[in-house]
Amino acid sequence: MPFGLTDTWLPLLAATAFFVLLHMLALVRLEPVYPRAFKLSRGAAALVLTALGIAALVGGFSHWQEAFLYRHQPGDWMRLGLLTVYGHLLADFIWMGWGKWHYGISPRKDLILHHGLGVVGFGAALVLEVGYAFALLTMITELLPLTTGVNAWGKRIAIPRVVDVADRARLHVLAWLRLPLWVGLFVLVVLALLSGHADRLQFAYYVAGSGLVGLIGLDCYWIGKCRQSVDFY
Repeated sequence: MPFGLTDTWLPLLAATAFFVLLHMLALVRLEPVYPRAFKLSRGAAALVLTALGIAALVGGFSHWQEAFLYRHQPGDWMRLGLLTVYGHLLADFIWMGWGKWHYGISPRKDLILHHGLGVVGFGAALVLEVGYAFALLTMITELLPLTTGVNAWGKRIAIPRVVDVADRARLHVLAWLRLPLWVGLFVLVVLALLSGHADRLQFAYYVAGSGLVGLIGLDCYWIGKCRQSVDFY
């Protein structure tokens, strides 16, 4: 599918503008401290992204043996969903750039790497018209920024109990949702390659598998960071 004005660029621009506006509103209306405002706005965005992930799981479940990697037809709603996620990634990069320029706050390198993997992987899906469901399915794990947003709100209202619960929830989401999902998808990708389901789309499977290895590594790193200050119980 060619990248036309109405089917690609305008939806992408609208999604990017929406999420940038979300960042701005959090900073202006809710939390004047940039790092906490960024966590709040990312938590709000996570609600939208998680809903897209659940919808993709339901819509693409019949393709689970293909690891949710299949060729999509023009007009598939998941393309619009993927453009929405792409706009979210671009908005986060814009906001991190604003934080560096205006506040002198350097963005987290692990977050840059995480978003960079998304830009490359989701961009490949859009170009190849393959794997929209796979890409959107990963958005279920955006429950993690939601816990980060609750943490920031707990600090804003100065209730330590809310902060503690959010920190513990973040660790549980990492250990029992995100990491198992990445490992499960990686296993499905390997099984699809071994069983022949991936014969016509091998490049897409190799891209997906490589991205999942990176995500598994990042989550192991984040679990280690969380365990330094938070226990599971």
